[in-house]
Order: sequence, then structure tokens, then C-alpha cells
Amino acid sequence: MCKVLIFGCVAAVILMSAAYGAPLNKTQKAARLEASIDDLGLLKDIDNNFLDFYTPNDRQECNHTTLACFLKELEVLKQDVEEDKQQHVINIKKNLEDFMDPNFSNPTCKKCEANEKKKFPEFHQEMTRFLQSLQK
Repeated sequence: MCKVLIFGCVAAVILMSAAYGAPLNKTQKAARLEASIDDLGLLKDIDNNFLDFYTPNDRQECNHTTLACFLKELEVLKQDVEEDKQQHVINIKKNLEDFMDPNFSNPTCKKCEANEKKKFPEFHQEMTRFLQSLQK
């Protein structure tokens, strides 16, 4: 009886840590990045020439800020794409949210609104390059 209780508690702890913020390992991160790049590729042909997106082009030391900006702009995109494309945007956001560090702060990194506004094709290209740089 005691063994059953102990094993039950251990199983519960394992499940809870998996569900509530256990850090991703390298394999999980790589899989999520790959899935995000694949979903982003499916958005390549969106005909959206009426919206401008803040498009960061910072590299290396501002990865967290850059990613936060891309995620914020994806929310704008989600509101303006057809329903069948919305799921790809949602998937990208879900896959990338675990890469965010809420405690990150670097005063030398640009705020999202300080980046140049670009049309969707350029935004898409920069985001793809950024995600590919995270894979390395």
C-alpha cells in the first residue's frame, strides 16, 4: 500500500513538472523551432500589402527582445489573416513562447516600436532568418 502511494506521488510530481513549466531540453527546443519555421513557411504567400509590421533585425545580444517583437507582431497578423492561416500563426506563437524569458532586460536593445515598419514579405523573411539563427 505504501509503495503504491509513493509511486503515485512520484508520478504526479513528474506530470505536474511536465505540465507547469519544466524547462525544455535541446531536442524539444529544436523541434519547436523547426515546427515554427515550417508553419512560417506556410504563411509565405499571404497577400497582405496593406499592413506594416515592426520588423526587428537585431542579432545575438537582443534575441529575447527580437523574439518578443516578432510574437507581438504575429498577434497583429493573426487578426488579419483568413481563418485557415490563423492556426499556423497560433502554432508559431505557442511553439516560441517557451523561449521567452520574462526577466530579460537589456537597455541597449531596441523596443519593438523603434524598429522599421515593413510589409509582410520582408517581415516574413526577417523572422525566418531570425528563427534559423536560433537553430545554430
